[in-house]
Amino acid sequence: MRLTLLSVPIAWIVAAGLLALWVTGCGDEDTAPPEIVSHSAQIAGDNTLIAEVSVTLDREGQVYVEYENAQAGKFRTATTADSTLQHHVPVLRLRPATTYSYTVVSTNEEGTEARSDSGSFTTGELPIALSTLTIDATGNPSSELLLLDHREIEGSWLFMLDGDGQVVWYYESPNPVDDVPYPNGGVVQKPNYNLVYQLNNPFNICCIREITPTGKIVDNLAAGPANGFPHRSLQLMPDGDPLYSAWTYRVIDDTANDGDPETLVEGLALRVWDQETGLSREIWNAFDALGTDHRGGWATGNIASYPNEVTLQEHTPPIRWSGANSLQIGPRDNIIVSIPNFSQIISISPDFQRVEWKLGGPESTFTFEDPADRFYRQHTAQQLPNGNILMFDNGRDRPEEEGGNYSRALELALNDYDLVARKVWEYRHDPDLYAVNRSSAYRLENGNTLLNFVTDPRVVVEVAPDGTEVFKANISGPRMQGSFRAYAIDSVMGETRVTE
Repeated sequence: MRLTLLSVPIAWIVAAGLLALWVTGCGDEDTAPPEIVSHSAQIAGDNTLIAEVSVTLDREGQVYVEYENAQAGKFRTATTADSTLQHHVPVLRLRPATTYSYTVVSTNEEGTEARSDSGSFTTGELPIALSTLTIDATGNPSSELLLLDHREIEGSWLFMLDGDGQVVWYYESPNPVDDVPYPNGGVVQKPNYNLVYQLNNPFNICCIREITPTGKIVDNLAAGPANGFPHRSLQLMPDGDPLYSAWTYRVIDDTANDGDPETLVEGLALRVWDQETGLSREIWNAFDALGTDHRGGWATGNIASYPNEVTLQEHTPPIRWSGANSLQIGPRDNIIVSIPNFSQIISISPDFQRVEWKLGGPESTFTFEDPADRFYRQHTAQQLPNGNILMFDNGRDRPEEEGGNYSRALELALNDYDLVARKVWEYRHDPDLYAVNRSSAYRLENGNTLLNFVTDPRVVVEVAPDGTEVFKANISGPRMQGSFRAYAIDSVMGETRVTE
């Protein structure tokens, strides 16, 4: 009896000890990161600045890649979304003809990590369209990267510069028509880092495209009767759908203005692209909201390539009446539209039912305290959080008494009490630059302003509020034929800088 009573506790103790060891062993195995069985890297066949690191794990898990070069810095990719055995990790933000070392890091849901041995890869040379560019950069931009467009003799490109003015990403936009370069219009980066951009030619119509950072086209909205003629600018609505400006056409009786009783007019429409359905819808047009008596000057438009519009083609060429070169979702979800034909900026109510005000041009809601504060053929109009309006004032056809032809960034305060617009800030390059068309000026989160002067050479400059040049790049080349805008962004594909 005494032996039985003593043996029970001993058995319990032994069993409990074995159970504890088993549980502990399972826990260690569950919390240990996957082992990296193998890894290798290669440069993409169609892009010399994109590497792909292939990884095999011993069990399912997630990975990321750290990569570095002494001159370029150290970075890490975003962690892969899926927990799998095999991974193919794109590595972007790379300089040309540069060797990088890399390390694969595996992780699991508990956040534990394991590191591989080191590997390396070497990027290739830039394509001739970019290698022939001379980029003379000084200073350091406040953003990690600058996204730029570039039109050259054979095609159109998007590319990014790092803080040293080095090209670290590029994409060649396929021409819809062979040997006909289609300039890029506005570009916007989605939260998932995809780029949505307009591709159009003044004499041929195309589309709005969405591409991944690795250059894969994942969506396309074709121009035509159903979607209008996308032109110049787009923005993302709060729900993520692209809002874009487009040309639309009407035949009007213009005899009241000494015109023809059947005058074909090319005018501005705003449309939203529902990417889930692939359809677009018109939500506003200048014909109904402004009326064609609201004019800043007629010009000859183009409709020769507009498909399936036989009745319109019978009236060609049309009169180009209104068009937008920039859109912005304002602080109140109002829509700020720049109409260069009128040298006018308008605000449309969030429900698109009324024009809230007009600044500059015909029937302006606001007067100018100083005539020199007027703007001409402006681009990239934005309403700042304080209600002020910032723009790139091209100054095209500016009267001599107001300073003549020069370009600047201009910020105006709008006084709702006396309806007067007053200049509160401007930046003029020294010496003056004159960009007759295109160009951009954007206010950054730190209060600096990023400008793109479409001149020869192209000048990209970031300036502080006091006008000090923080960064400047003069870009020129024998194949360069123009540009549109410059954007400040933080990442190509979710990669981040590693600081130690």
